[in-house]
Amino acid sequence: MADTRDLIVVGAGFAGLACAKRAAERGLSVLVIDRQPSPGRYVHTTGILVKEAHAEWSVPAPLVRRLDRVRVYSPSHRHVDLRRSGYYFLATDTPKLMEFLADATRRAGAEIRFRSEFSGVTANRRHVVLDGHGVAGRFLVGADGVHSKVAQASGLDRNTRLLKGVEWEYEPLEDTGDCLHCFVDPRLAPGYIAWVVPGVGVTQVGLAVNECHKADIGGFVEHLDARFRLRGRHVIDKRGGMIPINGLLRRFHRDRILLVGDAAGMVSPLTAGGIHRSYRFGKLAGDAIADYLGGDAPNPGDVVALAYKGDTWKQSARWCFDRAPLAACMDLALGTGGLFKRFAGKVFFDRFTAG
Repeated sequence: MADTRDLIVVGAGFAGLACAKRAAERGLSVLVIDRQPSPGRYVHTTGILVKEAHAEWSVPAPLVRRLDRVRVYSPSHRHVDLRRSGYYFLATDTPKLMEFLADATRRAGAEIRFRSEFSGVTANRRHVVLDGHGVAGRFLVGADGVHSKVAQASGLDRNTRLLKGVEWEYEPLEDTGDCLHCFVDPRLAPGYIAWVVPGVGVTQVGLAVNECHKADIGGFVEHLDARFRLRGRHVIDKRGGMIPINGLLRRFHRDRILLVGDAAGMVSPLTAGGIHRSYRFGKLAGDAIADYLGGDAPNPGDVVALAYKGDTWKQSARWCFDRAPLAACMDLALGTGGLFKRFAGKVFFDRFTAG
């Protein structure tokens, strides 16, 4: 076998790069392949980092903007500000952040091949062989997104519950403040929310909806005009993508193949946030694979499954979100003051807060 690596990673996103970097730091020979022409070329995320993610990996200051509050709007335009002492979110320049992470992964010793499409895999007891690449690996990680080709080729489970997200980047607005603006309105964003993010050199405006609905971002922009005056402003970029909300897939690993990130459904069923989970469990997978290939250690998939925190309450909240008369509930909840803040704090900060 001419070219054999310890680990092959398909996908140079947050999960794939975290896994590859950690495995390379542990001394494994690592190859990453990705269909993109360059890192961060195809971005399908708003790129919001939670505080916990920022604590785990250093990000250059010019690539982020700190947001200390979440402002939640009801369909009637009433709003409440949520904050917790010491907590923050970070808007990011996501394309440049991906370049930074790819460079860090290379410096750790991994090879990254862009413009390299995954087309299939043949597995035996000792290796997995990538079709058409002339390379084999002792272990394969599929970090290739919501519609994972690795999952399809390997007979693993695939994501079935999806949100459809669309985002436009505008030239920066001056009056958006230091807060993440979230609009809970089933007429605008059935199944999820819409948002305005004061980003790094831009203002990000987007929404996500259940996949059976149309993502009418033009209508949302019109809805916002009285508050943010977006009409006539230059649109710098447009992006879109699918977001899995089914939770962690039951069969996300087998033998020498493991899915991580969106490919494995590692996204909150309620908030649809996945960057922190992708990076955290990608890194854990890198460690688990190094242990497994180095001796008598459990299968990496079992290690990840054991460490993955359940989403039971968020799946229950998602059920209510999809079925409750949300507009009326939101306006009623805003009238409860502290009680609403405590619940919303649980959603946005993943813990109860006094508000």
